[in-house]
Amino acid sequence: MLRYDGPVITFLMKLGDMVILHVLWLLCSLPVITAGPSAAAAHYVALKLVRDEGSSVVSMFFKAFRANFRQALPLGLISLFAGAVIGADLYLLSGPAQMGGAAGFCMMVLTVFLTIIYGITLLWLWPVLVTYETTCLGAVRSAFFMAAGNWGETSVMVLQDLVLGILAVVSIAFLPQAAVIFAIFGCPLFFVVNAFHIRRAFDRLKEAGREMQEKEEEGNG
Repeated sequence: MLRYDGPVITFLMKLGDMVILHVLWLLCSLPVITAGPSAAAAHYVALKLVRDEGSSVVSMFFKAFRANFRQALPLGLISLFAGAVIGADLYLLSGPAQMGGAAGFCMMVLTVFLTIIYGITLLWLWPVLVTYETTCLGAVRSAFFMAAGNWGETSVMVLQDLVLGILAVVSIAFLPQAAVIFAIFGCPLFFVVNAFHIRRAFDRLKEAGREMQEKEEEGNG
């Protein structure tokens, strides 16, 4: 169990990799405008970690950061702006600008619907961007269809992220000792947990593409 390649040491090394990933993600997100490339790089590393692939976390992170910078930068800024607008709408509609009657109800339903679309698309956006060669618009479109087409994985990710988020808030308020876990691993904890489900969806898509290619080759033959 305590061999270098044993389960205990391997598990501890994975935890260490997640801590390093958190530090890298946090430092590269601090300028705010680089939040997109940082998120893309962190998701790339998360997918590699759950597959037991790649080399060191630092080299993988900065490789993905540079490779996806041009596309991830505008996507990150657009995502931040869209999130701020949706958040402001929810705040205003539930408080200062609360509207009564059918109009207020319809506005709230529409805003909640857009929030759901925004959230599930964002779950898949960065994994799609770092896995497939595509444009910015193509990444957004593919992320939405991946979220809708893999509703089982999407639902599980939303649920587990909500649970982890609630645990983080509750631990900060009532159990500071447990809050240390979230302080150490940060948002990349969510990325790695989600990566297990995203990996399965990508594997199914890859297998479907392989089967389709084999059928085409058989037909041509």
